[in-house]
Amino acid sequence: MATAQASEAAADKGLPLGMDATMVDEYASQSKLLQEFVKIPSFGKGWIFNSKDENTSRAVVSISQSDLLGNKRRKFLLNSHISKSASKSVDFQWSPFPTEISGVSAVIPSPSGEKLLLIRNSEDDSPTKLEIWGPCQLENEIHIAKSVHGSLYTDEWFEGISWNQDETFIAYVAEEPPQPKPVFNDYGFKKEGSSEKDCKSWKGQGDWEETWGETYSKKRIPALFVVNISSGEVRPVKGIPRSLSVGQVIWAPSSSYGLVFVAWSSDNGFQETPRKLGIKYCYNRPCALYAAPDPFREETEKPSTEGSKGETTTMIKLTAHLSSAFFPRFSPDRKYLVFVSAKSAVDSGAHNATNSMHRIEWPTDGKLDGSFGIVDVVPIVMCPKDNCFPGLYCFGLLRDPWLTDGRTMILSSVWGSREVILSVNVVSCEVLRVSPQDSDYSWNVLALDKNNILAVSSSLITLPQIYYGIKVSQTESHWEWQEVSTPFPKPSDEICSTLAEHKFSILKIPISNPPGKLANGAKLPFEAIFVSHKDSASNPTIVVLHGGPHSVYPSSYSKSLAFLFSQGYNLLVVNYRGSLGFGEEALQSLPGNIGSQDVNDVLTALDFVIKRGLIDPSRVAVVGGSHGGFLTTHLIGQAPDTFVAAAARNPVCNLQLMVGTTDIPDWCFVEIYGKDGKKYFSESPSVDDLCQFHQKSPISHISKVKTPTLFLLGAQDLRVPVSNGLQYARALKERGIESKTIVFPEDIHGIDKGGLSDRRELQDSTTPPTLAYKGASFMTAEGMSTAMFSISQPDLLANSTRKYTMYCHITGAGTNSPDFQWSPFPTEMTGVSVTVPSPSGSKLLIVRNGEKGCPTRLEIADQSHVTKEIHVGQSMHGPLYTDEWFHGISWNQEETLIAYIAEAPPQPRPIFSDSGYRKGDSSDEDCNTWKGQGDWEEDWGERYSKKGRPSLFVLDIASGEVRAAEGIATSLSVGQVVWAPPSSSGSQKYLVFVGWIEHNGFHNTARKLGIKYCSNRPCALYAIASPFERPETDNEPVSDGKSDSTAAARNITASISSAFFPRFSIGAPSLSLKVQIVVSSQDGKILLFLSAKQAVNSGAHNATDSLHKINWPSDWKLDKELNVAEVVPIVMCPEDGCFPGLYCSSILSNPWLSDGCTMILTSAWRSTEVILSIDVLSGKVTRITPEDSHYSWSALAIDGDHVLAVSSSPIDPPHIRYGRQVTPEGQACRWTWDEVDSPLMTASNKVKSFLAHHSVTILQIPVANPSDDLSDGGKLPFEAIFVSYKDSSHSPTVAILHGGPHSVSVSSYVKSSAFLASLGFNLLIVNYRYVPWNFSAPLQVHRVLERRLYNHFLEKLDLKYAHTPVTFRAFALHDFFLLPSLTHLKQDVQDCLTAIDHAINEKLIDASKVAVVGISHGGFLTTHLIGQAPDRFVAGAARNPVCNLALMVGTTDIPDWCYMVACGTEAKQYASESPSPDHLRLFYEKSPIAHISKVKAPLLMLLGGADLRVPVSNGLQYAMALRERGGQVKIMMFPEDIHEIIIPQSDFESFLNIGVWFKTHLK
Repeated sequence: MATAQASEAAADKGLPLGMDATMVDEYASQSKLLQEFVKIPSFGKGWIFNSKDENTSRAVVSISQSDLLGNKRRKFLLNSHISKSASKSVDFQWSPFPTEISGVSAVIPSPSGEKLLLIRNSEDDSPTKLEIWGPCQLENEIHIAKSVHGSLYTDEWFEGISWNQDETFIAYVAEEPPQPKPVFNDYGFKKEGSSEKDCKSWKGQGDWEETWGETYSKKRIPALFVVNISSGEVRPVKGIPRSLSVGQVIWAPSSSYGLVFVAWSSDNGFQETPRKLGIKYCYNRPCALYAAPDPFREETEKPSTEGSKGETTTMIKLTAHLSSAFFPRFSPDRKYLVFVSAKSAVDSGAHNATNSMHRIEWPTDGKLDGSFGIVDVVPIVMCPKDNCFPGLYCFGLLRDPWLTDGRTMILSSVWGSREVILSVNVVSCEVLRVSPQDSDYSWNVLALDKNNILAVSSSLITLPQIYYGIKVSQTESHWEWQEVSTPFPKPSDEICSTLAEHKFSILKIPISNPPGKLANGAKLPFEAIFVSHKDSASNPTIVVLHGGPHSVYPSSYSKSLAFLFSQGYNLLVVNYRGSLGFGEEALQSLPGNIGSQDVNDVLTALDFVIKRGLIDPSRVAVVGGSHGGFLTTHLIGQAPDTFVAAAARNPVCNLQLMVGTTDIPDWCFVEIYGKDGKKYFSESPSVDDLCQFHQKSPISHISKVKTPTLFLLGAQDLRVPVSNGLQYARALKERGIESKTIVFPEDIHGIDKGGLSDRRELQDSTTPPTLAYKGASFMTAEGMSTAMFSISQPDLLANSTRKYTMYCHITGAGTNSPDFQWSPFPTEMTGVSVTVPSPSGSKLLIVRNGEKGCPTRLEIADQSHVTKEIHVGQSMHGPLYTDEWFHGISWNQEETLIAYIAEAPPQPRPIFSDSGYRKGDSSDEDCNTWKGQGDWEEDWGERYSKKGRPSLFVLDIASGEVRAAEGIATSLSVGQVVWAPPSSSGSQKYLVFVGWIEHNGFHNTARKLGIKYCSNRPCALYAIASPFERPETDNEPVSDGKSDSTAAARNITASISSAFFPRFSIGAPSLSLKVQIVVSSQDGKILLFLSAKQAVNSGAHNATDSLHKINWPSDWKLDKELNVAEVVPIVMCPEDGCFPGLYCSSILSNPWLSDGCTMILTSAWRSTEVILSIDVLSGKVTRITPEDSHYSWSALAIDGDHVLAVSSSPIDPPHIRYGRQVTPEGQACRWTWDEVDSPLMTASNKVKSFLAHHSVTILQIPVANPSDDLSDGGKLPFEAIFVSYKDSSHSPTVAILHGGPHSVSVSSYVKSSAFLASLGFNLLIVNYRYVPWNFSAPLQVHRVLERRLYNHFLEKLDLKYAHTPVTFRAFALHDFFLLPSLTHLKQDVQDCLTAIDHAINEKLIDASKVAVVGISHGGFLTTHLIGQAPDRFVAGAARNPVCNLALMVGTTDIPDWCYMVACGTEAKQYASESPSPDHLRLFYEKSPIAHISKVKAPLLMLLGGADLRVPVSNGLQYAMALRERGGQVKIMMFPEDIHEIIIPQSDFESFLNIGVWFKTHLK
C-alpha cells in the first residue's frame, strides 16, 4: 500500500512512477556521478606491428566509450610509435587523436601488418562490406549480398576471421544465407519455388529452426566462407553439414587441407538428440577441431573421403577422442597445432570449468590420415597447492600469442580472484606466471611486441593502465613492467579523490567444519575482495555476488562497483566455492549443492569481516545478477534478518518455472543434481524433478522474506526469462513486502544497452472519435438498406490515427419513422488505406498500401469473407493514392474491373561500378555496382514530396492481372478516374479521369507547383480506352499531339481551364409529369464535373466553383469537340440570404437521387456548410438543410431518395441525421431531418458539461466606410462566428483566423476550438473578406483598384495603360506605398480589427482580454495584427505562419501565391522564379516582419520541421527577430510535421500549449 500511495503521489506531482520528492535530489546527484564513471573509456584489443628497425614498432589499441544519448558504445583506434633503447627503457609516442571507427564491426590486421581488414556488417538487408586498407588508402572494397551470406560473426566465440600467409585470401565465419521457404499460390504448394518479383505467390514459414539461444536468437547458422581479395569472389566451404555450426577458423600450413576450424554439433539434447541449447557463456557444449580444403584450390587437388552414409565429404575431424577443442593456434614454425579444451565442463555438465591445453603435431607432408596424437600441454588442476598455479581459465587467445622462440605462448587466465598473464611452453609444458607475483591487481595481455608484452593492469580502486613487459632474463621467468604514459583522459578530480580514499584487499575465507566427504580442493579457503573506505566500520556494506555460478569476480576495475563504493559503501565481493580460478575440485563441489553451499559461503564471508570489526552488521545489503540474483533472493529468505536491502538483476528465483522457459534447461538439472544431472536431463521433467527444483529455489523461502528488494529485468532475456523475476516480485508484493521492479523492454540477460488540468481537458476533447465524412448506403430489400460509416480516432500513445468501420441496418426508410440498428462494435481497419464498395454493394474493395517496398494488397470481400487477394509488386506500381485529390478508385458496372490511381514505379537510375558508368542494367544481387541519383524530378509539393507520379491502372479481378493505361503522357498526373457508361455493345470501354499537366511554372514553363489546397492548378478531363478492351478503330480517341502513344488520351474539356470531380448520371426511366421532373436524356449519359476556372484564371488559390455537363455522345465517337454546358455558374454578388455560389471540397462517389438527374452535394454557404440539391438538367439549386440553422451539414451517403448526413456546431459534436422529402397537405415538398441515435459521436460528460456553458451566434459585421471603388459584393457584411462563455463580457476572448486566405472557418465542430472554449475563452472566428462565399466580387475589386493604381503610376510616367507586363522599376516604388487608396491591401487585417471592434461595441467581449491565433495565412494575419495593432492583443499564437514573403517566395512549394498575395491578379503576368529587387522589397513590405519593431504581445510559435508550404525558416526568422528585440516568444518545433501539424501527438501538444499560453497571459 505504501508503494502504491507513493506512486500516486509521484504522479500527482508530475514525477516518474516510483519516485517521490525525497528521491529527486538523490537521483540527480547519483546520476551525475555515475555519468562521470561511464565517461571513462575502456580498453578493448591491442595489436603491435613490427618495423624493419628492431628497436621500433607500432601499436594500435582499440578503446570504447559509452554514448548514453545514442544508447550505444562508440569505438576508437589509438596509434602509438614504440621506441626501445639499449637500456631497456621504452618510449610511447601516441597519435594526437583517436580515430572513430563508426559502423565497423571488426578490425583485423594482416600477418605482416601491412594491410587491415575492416568489416561493416549491415543491420538491414543491405550487403556486408569488407574493406581492405593499405598504409595510406583503401585498396579494395567488397560488397557481399545477403543471398551469399549474412553478417559476419564478430562475437569472439563463433567469430573466426583469418588472413592466409600470402595475404591473398581471408577465411571467415558468417551467417548462412536464408534457407528456402515453401511457396504457395492460389493453387496450393508451388514446387518450383517463386521469384521475389512474383507477387501472386507467398512464402510459408517452413519448419521452425532452433538457434543458439541468448544473443543468437535472431542469427542464422554460422557457416564458413573464403574471399579472394583480388577478385572479390566469395566461396563457401563445402561439405560441412548444417548440423554443425562453425567458428574460429585459421589457415593451416601448406597442405590439401588449408583450413582448420571449430564446429559445434547441434545434438545437445537428452542423450545427444538434436537440440541447440544456449551457448553464450556455456563452455560445456561439445565441440571439435576440423580440417577442410580451401574452396579456391583446384578441384583435382581436393581430397575426398567417403562419409558413413556413402556421401562424399571433404572434412576431417582432428579431435575425435576429445569432447571439447577450441581456440586453435599454429606455432610459428607450423609444426604444432595448439588448442584449449573445456572437456571437464562438457563431461561434467557444469557450464564452465577448468580448462586444459593440448597440441597436435602437424604432419610435415601435409597429409592427414585421420589418426592424430593429442598431447596434453596443460592438464586440469584438481587441487592446487597453496599459491601455486590453480589451472587454466582462458576466455580468449591472441591471434598471434607467440614469443620469438616459437614455443612460448602468452595468454591471460584467472588465478584465484585475480587475472594474470601466463607463459606456456607448448613443448616442455612449463607454465609460468609472467605478471607480478606479489600483485593483487588484475592483468590482461593486449599484444606481443616480439619478446615483449603490451598489457593492461587495474584494480577495483585503480583505473586501467597500460604496461610494457620486458623479459629481463632469458633463463629465468623474470619480467620488468614499465608503466606507459597514455593520452587517455583522466577522470574528474572527484573520482580521483574518491578512488584515492579507498583500499582493497583479497581475503582468504576458511571453510568452517567442512564435511569429510568433500574433496580436498573444496576444503581450501575461498576468497572475497573487500573494498573499504578509511573508516570502514562506520559505513554500510554491500555484498556483491557474481553469476554463473561458475564464473568469478576478478580484482579488475569495474565502473559499476566503483560507482557503488564512491557512494560511501564498503564492498564485499564474494568468490564462493564453485567460482573459477581455484581448481577443479572446488568448482565441482557446487553442482548439486546450490542454494546451500554457495549461500553458506556468502554468510561465512560476511561473518568473517564482521568478526574482524571491518563492517557494521546492522547495515548490510546484497546485490547480484543471474546466479548472483539466485543467491541474493536465497539469502534474504534464508537469512531474513541479515540484509536491510537487496537488488537482483534477472535473478533465478524459481528453477521449476525456469526449466521450461530458459535456453539452458540442462543447467537446472546439473546444478540441482550435480554430475548426475546430465543423465537426468529431460525436456519433460518429472514431478519429482519439479519438486526438487522448487525446493532448491529462492521462492521456497519467500514467506520469510522481510528485505525491501529491487528487481531489474530484461524483457528479452532468454537465459532467465522475465517471468522468473516477475513471479517472485509479485509474490513479495502479495505478502506486503516492499519491492520495486524495473523492466527494460529491449534488453537481454546482461542488461547492457547503453499545466496538467489543461492537458486533461484537451484529452477529453480529443478522445471522442471523428466521423471521416464518408459513408455508403447499400439497398438490401424494399424499405431496407445498410449504411457503412468510416470513423477515425487519434491514438496519442502510438502517435497515429486509428480507423474503424461501423455498420447500421436501416428499416422503414420510406416511412416517417426510419429505424437504425447499429452493429454492437466498430471494426478496426488495421493496415487498411481505403475501402471502396462496388456499385451493387455486394462487394468491397479493401486497399492495403505496402510500406518500405512491400507489395500493395487489393482484397475483394463479399458479405462473409475475402474472395480474392491480389498482391501488386512495386515494379508494377507503388501505393494507391487515397488523398481525396489524386485519389480515384472506380468499379465498372459489371464489377469485373477496377480502375485506380497509384504511384508510378520508380524511374530507372544511372548505374555505376568501379569502371564507371554502366550502360546495361544491373541485378539487385550485383552488389559491386551502385545506382546514381539521376535527374531530379519535381513533385507536387506539400504532402506529395515523397510520392511517385500518380498514374492510371486497371485490375482484372478474376485473373488478378494489373495493366497500366496506355497513351497518357508522362507529363500528365492523373486522378479521380471514373468509368464511362457502357457502349452499344454493353461493355464499358472508356475511362474518364482528371489530368494535371506539369507546366504550371511562371510563363507556362515546366514546373509542378504545390497542389494541396490549390484549386488554381489547370486540369482537364480526359478519356482513354481501358487497357483490357480496345475500342473500335473509328471510335478511338484522337491524340492531342502531346502524348507518348498513338493510343492517346483525349482532352474532352479543352475549352475550359479547370475540370475535376467527374460523375456520370445514373440514368432513370421516364417519370410522371405530375411531379414536374424532366426526364433525363440519353439514358443517364450525362457527364457532370466541377470547375475552378475562376481560381485558375485569376491565380487565387481557391475561388468560387462552377458546375458543368457534357452530353456523352450516343455514337461513342470522340473525334469531335464535345460541348461543355454550364449547370451552375459563378455567383458574383449574392443577394441577401440567397445562394452565394458553389464551394465544394469533394463530391460523393454516387451523389444521385433515384430520379437520376438530381445531384446531392455539400458546399459552403457563408459561415456554414449546407447540403444542396442540384437538378443537372434545369440548373436549379436548392438548399435542403434547415435554412434557420447555424449548424454545418455534410452529406455522407445517398439512400435511394434519402440522405444520410452529419451536422455539428462549434459547441455540438457531430450527430448523424437522416433526411427525407415530405409533402404536407397543401404545401410544397420539403426536407425533414431525423436525428439518428448512434454510438458514433459520444462525448464524455465532462466535455458535454463544458460545452453546455457556451452559445453560438453568427455575427454580421458591416464593412466600415467602404470605398466607392468597391463593387457591391465587396461592400456586403462579412461574418464572424462568436462562441460565448456565460458572461462573455468578462471572459477573455481568442480571435481565431483561418488560413488560405481563400478558405473559410465554417460553424462545424472542431476539437481544438472546443478545447479552447472549454478553458473559459470566448471565441471570435473571423471569416474576413476574401473568403469563398463572397470571394469573386471582392477579387474584382482588387482587379479594378490595381488597374487604377497601375494607371495612376503610368500617368505619372506620361504613359497609357497597356496589357504588357510592367515592372516596378519604371517608377518610384515608395510612391506606391504612400498612396491613400492602397488601404485595401491590408483589408484582411482591417476586417479582423473591425470584427473585434464590433464585438466590443456590442459589449460581447472585454477589450482588454483579447488574444489571437492563426495558421498559415491566419498566422500571417496573427503576426500582422500584433505588429499593426500592438496594444490590442494580450497574447498571440501562430502555427506555421507566413511572416516574410520575401523569404518564403524562394523556399515554398507555391511561390505564385506570394506574388498573388502581394501583387494581386496582375501577378500572373510578371511573376518569376527569380524575383527582382523591387519585388522582394514589395514582398517584405507586405509581410508581418515589416512591423516587428512594434510588437508587444507575447507570441507562441508552433512550427512543422518538414513544412514545404511555409518552410520553418519563416517562423524561425520572425521568432528570432522578436527575441533580439527583447520580445517574449516561445518556439515549439515538430520535426516530422508538415504544414498542418496533423501528426496526432504534435497536434495534441500544439493546442495544449496554445491553451496554456493563453491561460497564462489572459488571467
